[in-house]
Amino acid sequence: MRHTSPPLSWSQFLIIAWNILSMLPSLLYASDFQSPRTAGLGGAGHAGPLLNDAIYLNPSFTSFNPYRGFSGNYLSYGSEGVNSAGQSTTRGMNYNFSILDGSQDSLFQAGVGFTKRGDASMVHVGASKSVINRLGFGLGTKIILPAGTNNRLFDGTLSVSGLATQWFQTTLMVDNLLEANAAHGFYREFTLGTKFNILSIVSIYFDPHWVPTLPGGQDWGYEMALEFTVLSDFYLRMGSFKNSMIPFEAARGNGYGLGLGWLGPKLSIDYGLTRAQSPFALLAHQIGMTIFF
Repeated sequence: MRHTSPPLSWSQFLIIAWNILSMLPSLLYASDFQSPRTAGLGGAGHAGPLLNDAIYLNPSFTSFNPYRGFSGNYLSYGSEGVNSAGQSTTRGMNYNFSILDGSQDSLFQAGVGFTKRGDASMVHVGASKSVINRLGFGLGTKIILPAGTNNRLFDGTLSVSGLATQWFQTTLMVDNLLEANAAHGFYREFTLGTKFNILSIVSIYFDPHWVPTLPGGQDWGYEMALEFTVLSDFYLRMGSFKNSMIPFEAARGNGYGLGLGWLGPKLSIDYGLTRAQSPFALLAHQIGMTIFF
């Protein structure tokens, strides 16, 4: 009787993908991508990323998202000024796709995402394992493919999440672990994420971050936000950020975000608005959809 090997599980496939990507050499951006949910929170949410956001915000939280999901997102942005023809002087678009396997019957939980920006294309792979029910550890690999070059740049992420109580959870994340290309602006960043859940009606996020080797004396910053739950499946979001990475600008600055979303039994639809006030005044609109089961 002929022996046939069983098909690869999602987690086995992602292990192979992660190992292949890890062989590529050199670098990474911090906060490479924000979904409409994250954008509506002003970049906050590291301690409680929803759905596929864990791949980017906090790989260790994937173990607490027990589902499989497919996500697609589109962003357009432009400056608030106009040129002599009445057109926005700066315009651009980004798009993103990702898959995530957080099923608890797997050896560990993992996800992979692809993002296309004006300055680069990038691949993110994150994996996590829950050691005990309320403590998870995660590792991430990021590959950056700068536009107009054949370079492949590599670095990594490490995070740990703790669900302290039903109303409080926290995470510690280190981005740009190797900091091999600080001369190009890629610095090691430490983020402490916190989330307070008040009666399942409002969630409060506060995520301070520290970039110890960042020049210019502005090594501290934060993202902070409020998320309101309406009728159990509709969300209103608002947040602000200071000295934080703005992904579509590929620069650090200040601003705020607004957003709304609907979370159904197997579908999430979200919209986010980001207004960057510095270093450039830009307005971004983003919409996304996640199918999960």
